[in-house]
Amino acid sequence: MNCALCRGAILPGDEINLHHPVYRSEGGIDVEPTHKACHVAFHSRKGDFKAWGRLSALTRRWAFNLKHVKDNPAYEFDRQYYLMLYAE
Repeated sequence: MNCALCRGAILPGDEINLHHPVYRSEGGIDVEPTHKACHVAFHSRKGDFKAWGRLSALTRRWAFNLKHVKDNPAYEFDRQYYLMLYAE
């Protein structure tokens, strides 16, 4: 099996991520295996992490994911804000 981004071999023990060539937010469902480092570098170069961080800050989605926040009652308002405005 080869990495979809660098085309190098994925060896046993390598950390892998599944990459959506068409982003899920744009309707993509297909995935390709990649080295974790290649996947992170790809999205870093494209500025995706910065964009996703901005979106998460606006919607308060972070209140469900961050360690020591997702279960903390002090952030219940942020979780309810997200659910009220953005949850389907």
